[in-house]
Amino acid sequence: MIRITQHFAGIAIACAALIAAPAAAQSSPAVGKWDIVAATQMGELKSTMTVTEANGAYSVDVVDAPMDAPAGAPAMGEMTSTISDVVVNGPELTFTRSLSGAMAMKLSYKLTVEGDTLKGEAGSDFGPTAITGTRTQ
Repeated sequence: MIRITQHFAGIAIACAALIAAPAAAQSSPAVGKWDIVAATQMGELKSTMTVTEANGAYSVDVVDAPMDAPAGAPAMGEMTSTISDVVVNGPELTFTRSLSGAMAMKLSYKLTVEGDTLKGEAGSDFGPTAITGTRTQ
C-alpha cells in the first residue's frame, strides 16, 4: 500500500510541475521568419525579419531588400541596423531598431501576430509607418 501511495504521489508531483511551468517557457507565435513590408513615404520597403528564442530570451534580425530611390533622387545607400529592447509578450513583439548610413534614424516597432500574419507599426520622428508581414517559416 505504501509503495502504491508513493507511486501516485510521484505522478502527482510531476503533473503539478508541468502545470506550474511558467508561460514564458512557451515559445511566442512571433518566433519564425517573416517577409515584412513597411509602407514608407518613399514607397514600400521590403525586409526579412527573423525572431528567435533561446532560454527565454528573444532576438530579432532584420535584413532589408534594396530599395529603389524615387524618380530623380540619388540611389539609396546601404543601411545597417542595431536591434535592442526586444520584448515579446505572447503574440505581441516590440523592439527598437537604430539605422545607420545615409538615412540614420531610430525606429520603435510594435507588432502583433495573428496566425501566419503580423501587423503593426514602426514609429519614428517622421511619424508612424504601417508594417505588415507574412510568415515564411
